[in-house]
Amino acid sequence: MSRKNRSPEEQARRAKIRELLQSSNISSMDDIQNLFKETIAEFMENGLESELDEELGYSKYDYKNKDTDNSRNGH
Repeated sequence: MSRKNRSPEEQARRAKIRELLQSSNISSMDDIQNLFKETIAEFMENGLESELDEELGYSKYDYKNKDTDNSRNGH
């Protein structure tokens, strides 16, 4: 099976992932699991923050563009 041609963006992402793995000093399966947990948590937090920005119509701390009564405080 041949490797598919990867875009420059994908190659850059893979290089960053390799760099992260090398710099994380992984020595056991637990280290890998903890790294995955941290990575997934970061993705989820960023995704939820982006979703909230889109729903409210303004980003965090950008009160000048706030055209809604909704707040970012959970209410």
